[in-house]
Amino acid sequence: MVAQPVSLTRRRRDPLDLVRLSRTGARAWYEAPAYAELAAIADFNADRYAITTVPLAGIAGASAAALRVKRAASFAELIAFTCSSGPARSYLDAQGILRADLAADQPRFDWTNGRRQLALNGASANLLLNSAAPASQNVAVTAQSYALSFTGTGSIALSGASSAGPLAGAGAASRVSLVFTPAAGTLTLTMSGDVRLAQLEANSFASPHVATAGAAVSRAAESAEFSPVLEALLQRSAATLVVRGQRLERNAARIVGVNGTASLLRAQSNRLSVLMDGSAQLGTAAGPDLRTGSYAAACAFDGTGRSVARNGVAVGTDSGTPPTSRSAVYLGRDGAGTVVAYGDGWYDHVMVAGERLTDWRLLNFSFVS
Repeated sequence: MVAQPVSLTRRRRDPLDLVRLSRTGARAWYEAPAYAELAAIADFNADRYAITTVPLAGIAGASAAALRVKRAASFAELIAFTCSSGPARSYLDAQGILRADLAADQPRFDWTNGRRQLALNGASANLLLNSAAPASQNVAVTAQSYALSFTGTGSIALSGASSAGPLAGAGAASRVSLVFTPAAGTLTLTMSGDVRLAQLEANSFASPHVATAGAAVSRAAESAEFSPVLEALLQRSAATLVVRGQRLERNAARIVGVNGTASLLRAQSNRLSVLMDGSAQLGTAAGPDLRTGSYAAACAFDGTGRSVARNGVAVGTDSGTPPTSRSAVYLGRDGAGTVVAYGDGWYDHVMVAGERLTDWRLLNFSFVS
């Protein structure tokens, strides 16, 4: 083996490195090359957050390079979360235990999909009584979509306003569901065997369980508005937005909405592509149903046009503009806040840049690992 020469010349350290190195000599996670162009990062999986060091008042006029300099931040510095419901919201903890111990306005981090994710849902109500171990009962219903769900090995038969089903259980650890539209009237639900955590809600899918006793219980909608700093970044004439999540439950669900009913990113009505509203709708090519798995959606814009991407599919571009009114920006909903447009589902990451990144970078960010 031939020994390699060793240089004894002292290299002058870049002063910027000194600022960015931690006490242990390692760079902060948000200084990794993959994050270099970003001004804000919310990593819900790892519970870590970073935000530009430019103060709010200076964001509109700051250079893209200045906005890239970041510091560690808290969840609340990126997301203003509100929900009046506390115990009516359930989640699965890291040990796989179903809990309902949240305080009002406390975000819901859920492990249903095997990793820590921010879970967001619109309002709903469990119409069944004594949901932990329900007896057969009658419920007044109208002619709209309902979702019936439970865990256990038993079954629930429907009669009266609907003859759909029956819904058969798949085990104590498995939740099964049935979506149906009854006639207006009285729906009879006949419970047989082991039926637990039963829920009947006026919904197009089975949302997280709401525990009941002797009366129906309502769950308020969860709202995750971007912080003023993130909103200011997206109010610039050029910006980039990336969202990674899992299982968007509704047709035309909003991923990131703004004032009124417009969105920077939302699902198409059939959930096969991602759209941006604005001067016209700009969409990606069709891909797998956004309800069936993980997804990554990204958009970028500047004075010359805009781009949108989803799951590594070829970027769609045009010369249009994004929604003009962006004074308020929301994750998983729009400014109107209608339940039918909520982005019910699970969210992994939100990333924002204060510039329009190239289509190649947009494509790179939109790959799902």
